[in-house]
Amino acid sequence: MKWIVIILLFPIAVFAQKNCQLKLDKDSIQVFTCDPENSKYKIIQSKFLLKASQRQLKAMLLDVDHLGEWQDQTVSAKLLKKVNENEIIYHTEVKAPVVDNRDFVIRLTIQQISASEMKVTLVSIPDYIPKVKNVVRVPMSKAVWVVKEVKPGRLSVHYSLEIDLGGTLPAWVVNSLSHKAPYQTFMSMKAKIGKYK
Repeated sequence: MKWIVIILLFPIAVFAQKNCQLKLDKDSIQVFTCDPENSKYKIIQSKFLLKASQRQLKAMLLDVDHLGEWQDQTVSAKLLKKVNENEIIYHTEVKAPVVDNRDFVIRLTIQQISASEMKVTLVSIPDYIPKVKNVVRVPMSKAVWVVKEVKPGRLSVHYSLEIDLGGTLPAWVVNSLSHKAPYQTFMSMKAKIGKYK
């Protein structure tokens, strides 16, 4: 069930959240789960270092056609609209063993906070296109990356995800496995971001 968090990319209250537990600390990637205020699903938060520039990360996140190369359990990804150079809307479907696959319609927005910091926000807009047959449309997700350049070619990334997966899958199953997808996704990102120049 690595698919659970795949997608999305979200933070920062990262460590402002209360009742967070470190679930995984491996290969310089830390993943936490935090108790939500108004949801049955845990909030996922992560932090890691990335050998890349802001320009490379931005190019990778906007390259929807190749999303499946690094985002864990992605079945398909398609650009629906390019709003401008810093905002796109896309559709993606992810594998969900045992139960129906999930899909998302995501509005991705990149904001340059300063020369050394940018914020990437991904928010679900589930009614943007009709639902797909035999696939559960995720009704709510919000992901944020806060990215800081700590030195040339080195980024510090704080990520956080809030999500409601919809359907009938028990929340305890999702919560017990939800920390695994970010690790797989970020490891793949580290391995493949070098192709973006």
